[in-house]
Amino acid sequence: MAARTFLGTLRLAILLAILLFVALGAWLDRARSRDWNDTLRVTVYPISDSADAGVRAYTAALQAGDFADVESFFLDEASGYGVTLEQPVRIRVSHAATELPPALPDWSGPLTIALWSLRLRYFAARTAWKDPLPAPDIQVFALYSRLGPGAAAMPDSVGLSKGLIALTHLYGDAAASGSNQVVLVHEVLHTLGASDKYDRATGQPLVHAGLGDPDRQPLYPQDFGEIMAGRIATSAHAAVVADSLEQMLVGPVTALEIGWPP
Repeated sequence: MAARTFLGTLRLAILLAILLFVALGAWLDRARSRDWNDTLRVTVYPISDSADAGVRAYTAALQAGDFADVESFFLDEASGYGVTLEQPVRIRVSHAATELPPALPDWSGPLTIALWSLRLRYFAARTAWKDPLPAPDIQVFALYSRLGPGAAAMPDSVGLSKGLIALTHLYGDAAASGSNQVVLVHEVLHTLGASDKYDRATGQPLVHAGLGDPDRQPLYPQDFGEIMAGRIATSAHAAVVADSLEQMLVGPVTALEIGWPP
């Protein structure tokens, strides 16, 4: 009986030690990703989520140069807040992910989400282990689907600060590359601690945190959108989806959340 009690206590102690180690590692990763002392290495894993031959060909052909606008966006916006890095974010593209990541569950109960998060982090760790590229700071699993009439509704994208992992749902078509990059940057910023700046019930950008120019007179229509709102407000009750990162900016609230100087 004493031996069984000892073994049970030992197993519990080992489990707690592992959980503590994982939690400490995650905290250190989050802290380092927001100090902006070094370039953040982001690996994008393009994955076709469609049987369409065009989508598969588009996904397979993606390279780092296709995400140059993402790097430029971070450089331009960060420099405006006093970040002096020559390259705040560097994008690499890897085709090491050969299967779909765990899908976000329909029911968002806390236990369900926690289990899904663990499965996604395990999937990300396995992918990084077999990837010949250097280990990234942030992993983005970019799932590409067909664009056009009859296309299925796009699932929600998500960015996790615990694990620094993003799961994005994008369109496998060059015509959507600009809006795809808006979604990708939005989720990367979630991994860094940024919060949404839109009304969850209506999708309308928040006043004033979700507006590109909250001091504009008259307030509407806005010429630019806040990246964490994802849309450009044309009135108090209407907004349009941004076509490219050129229509987006990082507002002061988001900048503070991700560690940029005020």
